[in-house]
Amino acid sequence: MNIKNFLKHFLVTTIVIFLNLFFISTLYYFSILSTSIVNYLRPLSILIILFISSYRLGKKLEKNGYLEGLKLGGTTIILFLIISIIFFRSYFKIRLVLYYIILLITSILGSMIGINKEKK
Repeated sequence: MNIKNFLKHFLVTTIVIFLNLFFISTLYYFSILSTSIVNYLRPLSILIILFISSYRLGKKLEKNGYLEGLKLGGTTIILFLIISIIFFRSYFKIRLVLYYIILLITSILGSMIGINKEKK
């Protein structure tokens, strides 16, 4: 897969994640969602969006879906790390590392499942 196509998928994934997080935060701000729901909804929505994006990426490939999933998940994680370091100055925690590993595995699985689906 060429760089232009990959960057398009990455950009769409990033925009959808940020729009979804903005929507969830807006609902929380107006007290429509409680704190406990938001704490579960944010990471779950990121996982689902990343899986769907990897799945769609995998459907367009002929082989090596796990590598494209690894690239998409890796670049997403790097973006999250950069944003976290710049804006929140957070330190590495075991919980955060586990979350990033789960994101990477989800992305790889999504592209592997997408590449195995029949193309019409």
